[in-house]
Amino acid sequence: MCIRIGSVPYLNEKPLTRWFSHTDAGKASGIEVIYAVPSELARLLAAGEIAAALVSSFEYFRTPGYVLAPGVSISGQDAIESVRAFARVPWRKIESLALDTSSLTSAALLKILLAEYLDSHPAFLQAAPDQAAMLTQADACLLIGDKGWLADDTGLLTLDLGHAWRRHTGLPFVYAVWLGRPESLTPHLTESLQTAKAWGQTQFAEIAAEESARIGTTVARCRHYLTDIMDYDLGDEHLQALEMFGAKAWTNHLLPNAPGVVEIAGSATDSLR
Repeated sequence: MCIRIGSVPYLNEKPLTRWFSHTDAGKASGIEVIYAVPSELARLLAAGEIAAALVSSFEYFRTPGYVLAPGVSISGQDAIESVRAFARVPWRKIESLALDTSSLTSAALLKILLAEYLDSHPAFLQAAPDQAAMLTQADACLLIGDKGWLADDTGLLTLDLGHAWRRHTGLPFVYAVWLGRPESLTPHLTESLQTAKAWGQTQFAEIAAEESARIGTTVARCRHYLTDIMDYDLGDEHLQALEMFGAKAWTNHLLPNAPGVVEIAGSATDSLR
């Protein structure tokens, strides 16, 4: 029986999923990867159409009952380059902000950063991820993924959400994690996800060469992004960052319930601390 899992379709996820399609062991694992934007992955996971999803970390706090696969994430230690907000006027003066409809975590993070550190409280609207169109509708916009990474910031104020979070909290930021129900994140699946991560981190050069043409940028820039910007671990510091993110989301009225403890698949329930 094939196990279906879901992933975002961005450059930064390739080291975590390439093993399933590019190695004999991955093909024989019985695990198939499908691709969708974060908001659609959340829907598929909630509907039970996939066993696990590499999905926005915000979804963990928003939907009770999920556990995290151990040891794997899409994180950044500082500037992330691919999660950026752009403004035509100073941040404290923006009255409207267009959010990328594919975003969950990044939209919540931006709302926290604006409210707590920039004293900015705009009205938010949903929009397709088209920078020019978004900035005709609003004073500012948020773009994520490859579009956020390649967006032109000429003449605009740019806020790198990863850098802003690091500056104010001293912690990395966890953008996405493998989530699933406890019964779905089996030892076979979690071990396969860890194997895929370990193998994928040996493939940065190959991934950069393959993806550069699709994305429309240079091999060197892709490799820089994978090797110098991305962080694929999920250790104690990452969990501290998740705890802080959940707490701030609750404080800023972005969650219906206060965050509780985090559960890692295959281990005893423990707090995020």
